[in-house]
Amino acid sequence: MKNRQFLKSLIYALQGIRDAFSRERNLRFHVAAANVVFVFAWFFGLTRTEWAVLILTVSAVISAELFNTAVENAVDFTSSQIQPTAKLAKDAAAGAVLCAAIAAVLVGLCLFLDIVRIAETIQKMTTQLSGLIACCYLVVATVLILRKRKG
Repeated sequence: MKNRQFLKSLIYALQGIRDAFSRERNLRFHVAAANVVFVFAWFFGLTRTEWAVLILTVSAVISAELFNTAVENAVDFTSSQIQPTAKLAKDAAAGAVLCAAIAAVLVGLCLFLDIVRIAETIQKMTTQLSGLIACCYLVVATVLILRKRKG
């Protein structure tokens, strides 16, 4: 019985992510940015620890965006008129996303701010077959992720 409940919970969680992804432009932007960063990080040659920090940072931003979506929808559902407390809740949730995104940029600077390695990585990505394939993937994936969804 517990396994069945766990599976249902997992399905609901995945549906929530899918629905938020299809409706929320900012979530799609964060996923597209993460996609670009992960591919660049692969060629940049991060250590295991750096990968862990990067994955946790990206997860924090996407989780904050999902919480923001949940708060906005809950507030919109319970309040048809603009209320000061509803505005505060929505603004605070958006502020949490902003804080997570700023932290992600700072983590990115700590991980990637090495001009020589950046130049080497860009050269690798634009001259090696695997890098060219990755660049093509990034263009296609980013366009698909960012395009306007129906629903």
